Amino acid sequence: MEQTAQSDQQRRRPRRILAIQQIADDPPGYLGEILTEYGIACDTVQAGQRPLPDHLDNYGALLVLGGPQHVGEEERYPYLRQEQALIRQAVEQDIPYLGICLGGQLLANVLGADVKRHDFVELGFYQVQLTEAGQRDPLFEGLPGYQQVIHWHEDVFGLPAGAVLLATSPSTPHQAFRYGRCAYGLQYHIELTPAMLDMWLYTPDYREEIISLLGPDAIGRLEEERARFYPLYRQHARLVFENFLRLAGLLAG
Repeated sequence: MEQTAQSDQQRRRPRRILAIQQIADDPPGYLGEILTEYGIACDTVQAGQRPLPDHLDNYGALLVLGGPQHVGEEERYPYLRQEQALIRQAVEQDIPYLGICLGGQLLANVLGADVKRHDFVELGFYQVQLTEAGQRDPLFEGLPGYQQVIHWHEDVFGLPAGAVLLATSPSTPHQAFRYGRCAYGLQYHIELTPAMLDMWLYTPDYREEIISLLGPDAIGRLEEERARFYPLYRQHARLVFENFLRLAGLLAG
């Protein structure tokens, strides 16, 4: 009966996603391309530039992207309170949620977990290992026990009470978690297109920051990693996002 009720609820959800963008340089990117491919409408709102909706009644899922803002900076970025209210609404109403980087940190914070500065800035191509629960979770179906990801973050989230740890790594134990049936927080990026990665590597301010963090040969090393790992990154990102769309009832199984 419970599965039938969930299936009916999924069929009633609008075939439309709300995407909250934190910064101009981190749009839905590759995820937006996948949505367009499947004819799934996406309303993208850049927080602080346009008002966020008051509710999620018109949406079948919520996607919150990454940015340089930090959890706890609500005085500086008042819209973070609105984002947290929408995330809380998604959790309470069982509306599928996918939080990427800052979006994952905001979910953890809404659920009562700590978000704090990491020991270092995690930046570049990494593999995160799926836990036993992660290998069984529908979000990661089809992955080979790990996911190839891209990191750029200063903060990390704790694991909320009642949440399930899905992915981990030696340097960052909490890489992905699920709360309830369909609220997911990821510490890493899955949305980068080649053009977005170019922007991150070669926009002067970003380039200088990367070099200051990783050393004078950082751009060359990241380009070598891109040649080796980006195709697999893209394949894994598609798998995970298509799985999310299926569990949201927005894509046929």
